[in-house]
Amino acid sequence: MNQKDRNGSGATPRRKFDETYKRHAVELTLHGDRTVKTVAKELGLPAWQLYEWRKLYAPRPGDGGPPPQTLEDAVKENERLRAEVIRMRERESVLKKSLGILSETPESGMPRSRR
Repeated sequence: MNQKDRNGSGATPRRKFDETYKRHAVELTLHGDRTVKTVAKELGLPAWQLYEWRKLYAPRPGDGGPPPQTLEDAVKENERLRAEVIRMRERESVLKKSLGILSETPESGMPRSRR
């Protein structure tokens, strides 16, 4: 190998990547049909490094997306979330009632059929 490519210990010098590069690499793994290993190979990175970057920069499940940019956006988001909470509470109430109805013993509610 070329002496310029190696430092005194014989190892290749460490490459440094800025945050933009890392985020772009993670985006490549999230949007597309290529695997993480394939993207890592194309970028000349070890796959474990790309997995580490995904832990740092990939969106987490349950994240609501980017935060609102203006006060008006925040108010609209708050209204939307309040309406969603109301719908969820109503759904929970209905499910609890239906569970109570379904868990009743047959003798408690309906008259017996006589044969």
